[in-house]
Amino acid sequence: MKKSFLLLLAFVLTVNVMAQEFDSSRIRAGAGLVFATDIGNIGLTFDGVYEFTSEWEGSFSYSHIFKKDYVSFNIFDFDAHYVFYQHDENLNVYGIGGLGLTSAKVSVPSMNYGGFTTPAVSSSDTSLGLNIGIGANYKLSEQFNLAPEMKLTITDGTYFRIGAAVQYLF
Repeated sequence: MKKSFLLLLAFVLTVNVMAQEFDSSRIRAGAGLVFATDIGNIGLTFDGVYEFTSEWEGSFSYSHIFKKDYVSFNIFDFDAHYVFYQHDENLNVYGIGGLGLTSAKVSVPSMNYGGFTTPAVSSSDTSLGLNIGIGANYKLSEQFNLAPEMKLTITDGTYFRIGAAVQYLF
């Protein structure tokens, strides 16, 4: 968790410095819910998007999948978005490609069975994967955007995510 916090802090500081150089009207940041199949649980996601051109965007997101059966996941995504369909200024659809860094942590507490106590066990593993998917931007108002996404992360334990975030338009 300390590593996740430090990576998130480093990202926020980097975006803050970069935002001073970039046009801030091209930045979106938000939070939402995500469901991860194969992992089989929901979580929270936080993301930031920078629009380089009307067709290309860069995205960073952090997702925490809540603990289920003693296992929790932290996922960092570094993605590019290619807008391939623009309905109007309020709706577009994009393809997703990028990298996903998935960290899984197993924490089994000590248990007592008829006078015999098992020790607590904790282990973690991190894997790098390829993200592919599709998403959309739907402008809710001048200041808010709805961004639903479906994303497949191809790694040792391939999994699919579906979720949506509400983003603030800077």
